[in-house]
Formats: sequence, C-alpha cells, structure tokens
Amino acid sequence: MQHANSKKSKIIFQLLAQELKKEREKQEKSIRLLAYEFDIQPSLISRLENGVNEPKLISIWTVCEALGITPSELLKRLEAKLPEEFSLIEK
Repeated sequence: MQHANSKKSKIIFQLLAQELKKEREKQEKSIRLLAYEFDIQPSLISRLENGVNEPKLISIWTVCEALGITPSELLKRLEAKLPEEFSLIEK
C-alpha cells in the first residue's frame, strides 16, 4: 500500500529500521543468531533493518518480541526522533 506522502512514510520506515538494528546490535546479536534463537527467517529481520519495504505489523511485532521490547516502546522511540510537527496527513 502506497501512502499519499511516500517521502514522509519513508522517513518512518528508515527510523524503524535504524531502531531495530540499533537494539539488535546493543544486544550484540547478529541477524543470524537472533533469527536462530527465535526461529525467525533471517531475511525478515534483514528486510526490516533495511527499511526498504513497508513492513507488516505482525513482522514488527515478532522482531520486537525477539528483541525483548514492546512494539509500543519501538513506536515511542520513533516518535521521539521525528520532528515535532511531523505528520503524514497534509493539513
């Protein structure tokens, strides 16, 4: 699904990717190790960390659980990094 403002949505996807990778690296885990420990496809983690495609909620949720963080915590981190007046909706 394409958003009307794809440049702004890409900002969100890139921040999501950065936060997931940062959390994984903080735990000193490779993509392969995290995938192995939680029976997740390494390609799923890689796709999320590359921020190229629009991720599915279930994919984000799964990787968050594997990293020991809640999806809401991840979203709070993303919100904190966005500009104060950021909005996907043109007003």
